[in-house]
Amino acid sequence: MSTDAGSGGNGGRLSRYLKWGALAQGVVGAAWTAATVKTVRSELSRAREPLRWKPPAGSSVLLKGVDVVDVKAGRVLHGRGLLFEDGRITRVVPARDLEKVEAGRLFDCSGLVAIPGLINCHCHSLMPGALGTDLDLGLSLKRQGLRNLEECAIRGVTTVRDASSLGLLIGRVAGRTEGFELLGPRIFQAGSGLMAKGGYPDFSYPLPGFLARRYGQFAITITNPEEGREAVRTVIEQGARFVKLFFDDQSLFFGHKKLNVPSDETVLAVIDEAHKAGRRVTAHQSQIQGFRRCVRLGLDDLEHMPVDGLLTDEDVKAFMDGGHNITPTFSVGMCLGVARRDHPARRSRNVEELQVERKYVQEVLSPSAAEPAVVKANARMQHVLESAREGKRPRGPFLCDPEPFLTGIGEKNIMKLYEAGAKFCCGNDGGVPLTWPGTLSVEMAIMERVGVSRADVLRSATINAAGLLGMEGELGSLEEGKLADIVLLGGNPLDDIRAVERVEAVFRSGVLLHHGVRFHLESEVGAPARSG
Repeated sequence: MSTDAGSGGNGGRLSRYLKWGALAQGVVGAAWTAATVKTVRSELSRAREPLRWKPPAGSSVLLKGVDVVDVKAGRVLHGRGLLFEDGRITRVVPARDLEKVEAGRLFDCSGLVAIPGLINCHCHSLMPGALGTDLDLGLSLKRQGLRNLEECAIRGVTTVRDASSLGLLIGRVAGRTEGFELLGPRIFQAGSGLMAKGGYPDFSYPLPGFLARRYGQFAITITNPEEGREAVRTVIEQGARFVKLFFDDQSLFFGHKKLNVPSDETVLAVIDEAHKAGRRVTAHQSQIQGFRRCVRLGLDDLEHMPVDGLLTDEDVKAFMDGGHNITPTFSVGMCLGVARRDHPARRSRNVEELQVERKYVQEVLSPSAAEPAVVKANARMQHVLESAREGKRPRGPFLCDPEPFLTGIGEKNIMKLYEAGAKFCCGNDGGVPLTWPGTLSVEMAIMERVGVSRADVLRSATINAAGLLGMEGELGSLEEGKLADIVLLGGNPLDDIRAVERVEAVFRSGVLLHHGVRFHLESEVGAPARSG
């Protein structure tokens, strides 16, 4: 009896100890969570004002003495004037006529270089530019999404082509940036992408109904032609300006599991329904089979570049004969192609240059474009991949396999198309790890390094991009009648493509979104009114 009682007493004490231990753990966990929330919130950047200055209606503005880049001809027109009114360019003034022109507002832009507002042709405006499951990253998602928009305006990206986001949410955001309620670019969105069941993007999971009704879905599953047509109608109702499909049949994650793709019949139904509504159709494809399907089935445009096999001469001819546009997203190789420190591929100059570029982005560009939690998440990802051992899979969630991006196949395919005269559009896949919609300058620098001329790099982010959007009459060059999307730089990008990072002023539809130290709001006509 005494033994049983003693055992019962010990068991009771042990039970009480375990309960108190669990309670203590809960208290410590709650305290840690509260402290983390407080710290992260204190580190978040503050929202920026939606504009710096808006001209009064009917009032003309003259940017005097500016060097104007003619992107079509690939040359600079020195000492010109840009005259605009009610959001549109009314005249490119020759140097000899500058003193004859009258304007309601004049800005002395001597020593500055004007280019059209840059267009990011492939990005995900509200994605954070990092992957992870950390609490601090989760708490930073909303602010980073809004900051992505702000950084576009600050860095001279006045228009973005959002290549899949939560359909309803991106539509609301696009309306707010268009109306200058939020600082940001003009947004042409695809909204929800269209995917096969069990297909790419395999990292995307459907939101529950109550959230989907508020925000939409990142991707809509289609399994037959009628579902494809219905999905097209849905995304257009939600504001889609173009339609996006996914064609990868292997995952980008380690293991490269097989994925499903929409049937030919379903794709053709999507194209037909989209074209009836005046929408272009594009597809994500990073594999040779996806490239060939796009060309064979007659999609209008292609995103990314095959990295698993070389294009043949027949592939290139079929692409050129089909009149397709392609946005290669050179930056993806830099972002995801993290080579471990002893990797043989690092003996390749191109691969090593991408490692150097990534270090610049991580250490210099990232802190100025991203929230602290995003910077830390990317640093962790890079450390895990660089420290990996040969033959061993690195541990960590959402890690893409860098090997396909270290072969040089993507660059060879890019140059084969370029040398054949393919029309490139500039997009950086902003929103994936280590790149953001506003940091288009990195994409442009990589394009030049791979072998694209500076003039063609600039065209890809301006006049070619405007054509992709069906807006070549409105955007893409500084000409009479076009929207006054004007970026003033402290250098000439035809001499140094990195000059696009030296932004001194950004106008979108004639509204001043941002200015630096060399662009003065004071003028001969008086101080500006905030809203006109």
